[in-house]
Amino acid sequence: MDGTVFWSEARHTWIARYPAGRFGTPHRIEGQGITADKARRNRDRALKRALEGTQQRSGMTVRRALDKYMDWIEQGNDRANSIARKRDRLERYLTPFMNKQFTDFDSDDVSSIIAAAREASIDSDNSKIAKTMYDELEQLFDFAQQRGMIAIKPTTYVIRPKYVSAARRANELHIDERIQMGRWMLGHAARDVDTGYGMLLLASMGLRAGEIRGMQWKCFTHLMDGRFDDTTVRVEQIYDRDIRTGEWRLMTHTKSNAMTYRTLAVPRTWAYNLICFYERMQDDYHLPYGYDSFVCLNNNGNALTKNQQAAIWNRYKQAYINEHPDERDIASTMRIHDMRHVIASVLVMNGATLEQVRPILGHMTTEMTNYYTALSTGFN
Repeated sequence: MDGTVFWSEARHTWIARYPAGRFGTPHRIEGQGITADKARRNRDRALKRALEGTQQRSGMTVRRALDKYMDWIEQGNDRANSIARKRDRLERYLTPFMNKQFTDFDSDDVSSIIAAAREASIDSDNSKIAKTMYDELEQLFDFAQQRGMIAIKPTTYVIRPKYVSAARRANELHIDERIQMGRWMLGHAARDVDTGYGMLLLASMGLRAGEIRGMQWKCFTHLMDGRFDDTTVRVEQIYDRDIRTGEWRLMTHTKSNAMTYRTLAVPRTWAYNLICFYERMQDDYHLPYGYDSFVCLNNNGNALTKNQQAAIWNRYKQAYINEHPDERDIASTMRIHDMRHVIASVLVMNGATLEQVRPILGHMTTEMTNYYTALSTGFN
């Protein structure tokens, strides 16, 4: 059979597609498996069902398909908060269709969900929830198509809504000021070398807020032995409140049953400053010899919560505004997450490609990386 079989790093599985092509067509049939042969067999079964029309007699309702999809998501995903929000969104907008045959769900139904999401938005022309719901449905139909439950995704025939956040617009318009502000805040934090300094060191490496809270010293290699040219850090966990229990705990980054993580090379200067920060924290918190747990600690010596992290960030931000009052309007909107925009822009401005920046930020595709890359107006 004429088709394409390849290993997907993003999905950690073999994928077989028909017709040939890594990107497929609107009528693409796809199968996946732990081996190339299994992926081919799954693809061939899905193609047989599509040709014989057997999918139209599956008897599976939208409710049942959604339950199977969420069960699959929960099997290997430790991020309970994200899963709960995903389920809530899908159930809210799929409620009118729950008893409908899944194979009868079509592009008109997708369009009506997008319209309902726009209607619930403050700005219907720039609706975040409309774009989110399209993406959520796309993932659900991907899951169904890969398992032969449907032949064609209904989202194929619906234009993906666009959304540009206020934060992104601010980054695109004021990236020069954001880069200046990020550098100033890092230098300002270095004067005191308290927990905020470690927080900003990690933020300036492109880590997300939850990843900063969850970072532990044991995630670094060759930092404690002083081999700063070989220092790396493994980013694989966040520290967040469990939506089910209300407790704060470490949660791992997961995708299906395969662990997803990224390993970053730590610049020599950053490695040196991190070890100096470590030694300072040992003295300030009377940490035991060989301490290898959380990098950023609150006043009680525990990992930072979201509110504590935000308070530190806001303190530095206010210090910047006090020294640069003319930039108050721009500076007041900058979030710790916007340091990712800053580092992405700085890397590209210094010659990095989107493919090189993507694994640093931990993105599955370069499309998301491109979202973060707002170049300086002075960059040619």
